[in-house]
Amino acid sequence: MNVREILGVKFVNAGIMETVENGMRLMEERKNAYVAALGTEQLQAARRDGRLMEAVRGAELILPQGSGILCASHILGLPLKGRISALDFASALMARMSEKGMSIFIVGPDTELVELAEEKIKSRYPGIIAAGSDGGFCTSEIELTAMINQAAPDLLLVALGSPRQELWMHRCQGKLKAGLMLGFGEELKALAGELVIAPKRWRDSGFEWLYWLIKEPWRIPRMLRRTGLIFTALWRRLVG
Repeated sequence: MNVREILGVKFVNAGIMETVENGMRLMEERKNAYVAALGTEQLQAARRDGRLMEAVRGAELILPQGSGILCASHILGLPLKGRISALDFASALMARMSEKGMSIFIVGPDTELVELAEEKIKSRYPGIIAAGSDGGFCTSEIELTAMINQAAPDLLLVALGSPRQELWMHRCQGKLKAGLMLGFGEELKALAGELVIAPKRWRDSGFEWLYWLIKEPWRIPRMLRRTGLIFTALWRRLVG
């Protein structure tokens, strides 16, 4: 698959449907590969934390989820084709899975949220088989691993938040029987209807940040912190 290396990370450089087809192929090969979706802050964190960077680089597919990453790619002269969020990727992937009667397992932060997400998936993608879930019920990683392996799902949604989910997928990859793992973070709340997200046209345009800036001006300090990635790209372009 076509990728481009942006500040040490090889991001998918393809449209969402091509990326989804690669996800389907990985599931069918049952290699238990994993997908990481990085926002601007996650990329900055990985550049500061060697252990997290190792986990990110272990992903078979790395999705450019943040508009800051797209901006940095243009500055570096390596423009990515577009932003792909974990939510958009998962939605398109589950639509394909529904056609084939494939299975899903969800690991999330609490039982109520996981159950809400399961109900939404069953409603929107009726062909998908709910193979199981865990909302923090399992008391140990060994117990959770055994539960997942018994279900042997095609897709394992890992919604533990970053960096915990990336570190967990990297650490457990060789122990699990799953087709594909996807780091899903707060997107599980969006899928369950518990989190408001920007309209699709704003997400697709790469101006989701502007939508939230207009709607919630208190986000400005957080958005300013993300500009560090842009300055890093500018410096890299200038000094080589």
